Formats: sequence, structure tokens, C-alpha cells
Amino acid sequence: MKRIFLLISFIVFLTSCASNEIVIQPNAPISFIAKTERKGDYTFIIPSNFQFLESESLIFEANGVYRAYLIYKGEGYIQDLVSFFDREMPKNGWTKFSALIGRDALLSYKKDNQLIVIKIQYGLTNTYIKMILTR
Repeated sequence: MKRIFLLISFIVFLTSCASNEIVIQPNAPISFIAKTERKGDYTFIIPSNFQFLESESLIFEANGVYRAYLIYKGEGYIQDLVSFFDREMPKNGWTKFSALIGRDALLSYKKDNQLIVIKIQYGLTNTYIKMILTR
């Protein structure tokens, strides 16, 4: 009876661990330094400690039309990055359009006929900023 109880307890422990995603919190920098990025006819701000992952990004450019899915990798807490974008994007003429903040953050900013949708999420050891540039 004791062995059955131990076996069931062990199985419950394993399945509860398997159902939870393990994320190592990144080391957050003390402050972010704004860096201006220009992709096509889009000009936006990104934290300088984030690097562009060109091999994982998708860019479509033809006949003056620019669409992109850009991925950046770096370190930072989601709430700090949300505050960074809320502070820095308006300096570049962008207006906040919407925001959903929970486990991840989904922000959108508009400027004229352009729209940038930003998803901020933790990876295993880094934080990722994923951006869609569209109209």
C-alpha cells in the first residue's frame, strides 16, 4: 500500500512539473537606452541591448510596399519593456493604439497609415521582442 501511494505521488509530481513551462528570468538591465531602427519606411525605437535576429525575421518588400515580422533578443523584464515603449515610441511620433498585458505583453502603435504590433515574451534565457510592421 505504501509503495502504491509513493508511486502515485511520484506520478502526480512528475505530471505537475511537466505541465508547467520552465522559464529562467533574464537579468534585467538597470535602464534601457533607446536606439532608433529604420526598416523600410518605418522608423521606431528598440532598446539598444536587444539584437536583431535577421535569420528568424521575415521581410517583404516590393514596389514600395514594406511588411515585416522582426525578432529581437535581449534581456529585460516585460513590464520594464512596456514602460520603455510607452515612453519612447511617442517621441518618434507613434500613438498607442491598444495593449494587452499578462504573462506576455501585446502592444500596438499607429502613426499615419502605419501600424506596429509588438509582442514581448520570455524565452528560456532571454526576452524576445517580436514586431509586425504593417498598414
